[in-house]
Amino acid sequence: MNWFTPKCPVDVEEKEWIEECFRWLIEEFGADALRLKKTILPTDEFFPDRFSADIYSLRKMLARVCFYMDVDIADVELRIFSNDENESPHPLTPVKSKENGACGLYGFYRGKHYVSIETKLLSNPANLIATISHELAHAKLIGEDRLDPEAEEDHEFLTDLTTIFFGFGIFTANSLFIFEQWTNSSFQGWQTSRFGYITEEMAGYALALFAYLRGESNPNWKKFLEGGAKSYFKSSLKYLEKTHDTKLKKLV
Repeated sequence: MNWFTPKCPVDVEEKEWIEECFRWLIEEFGADALRLKKTILPTDEFFPDRFSADIYSLRKMLARVCFYMDVDIADVELRIFSNDENESPHPLTPVKSKENGACGLYGFYRGKHYVSIETKLLSNPANLIATISHELAHAKLIGEDRLDPEAEEDHEFLTDLTTIFFGFGIFTANSLFIFEQWTNSSFQGWQTSRFGYITEEMAGYALALFAYLRGESNPNWKKFLEGGAKSYFKSSLKYLEKTHDTKLKKLV
C-alpha cells in the first residue's frame, strides 16, 4: 500500500501548464538563465542598502532587481501612484480582498519600460521586491518583444512564473497570501491581502520544479519560504524527486 507516496498539490492541467511555461522560458532565455542564476534571498547579501521607505530607497531597490533580472536600469522610468484607500473597516463589514487594487503597473513606450509602484508598498520591502520583480518580468516578456499580452490571456500568470524562473520565487510565493491584523480607536480585526496571480499551490510546484531542474534536492533557501507556499513546495519537491513525473529534464 502506497500510504507514503507524495502527492502533487496541483491538478494535472495546472501541472502541465506550469511545465510548458518553464519549457518555453528555457527556450526563450536559455538553460543557463535557470541553471546558473542565484536564488534571490531576503538577506543583506542581496539587498545591503538601508531601506527608509522613501523614493530614494525605492530607486536603489529597483536598480538591484534590475541587475538581478538583466534589465538595463537606464531603460526604466520609475513612477509612483496611490490607490487612496484610507477607510478603516468595521468589524461587521465583510472582509474584502485587496487583490483588485493594483500594486504595480507596467508600460512600454518608445524603448522605455515604465514601472509604476503603489506608495503603500514602501512600508513592506518584501512585497515591494515581489512587485518590482513582477513588473520587470513584464519587461523581459513584453518589452523584449517575446510575448503579446493581447494575444495571451494568461500572460499575468506567466509573468508570475517568470519571476520564479529568474530567482525571485521566494518573494513571489511569500506575497501570494498575507494575513493582517489591524487595530484602530474603536475596533480590532483582520483582513487578508493577495498579491500576484498564481495560487500558493502553483507557486509551490513551480518553485519545486525550479529546484528539481537545477538539481537542488534540499535547497537551503527553502527556510525563507512562509505559509502555505512552503508546505506546497516541500510536498511538490518530494513528489518530483520520488516520481520524476515531468517531461522536463534536469539541467545538471
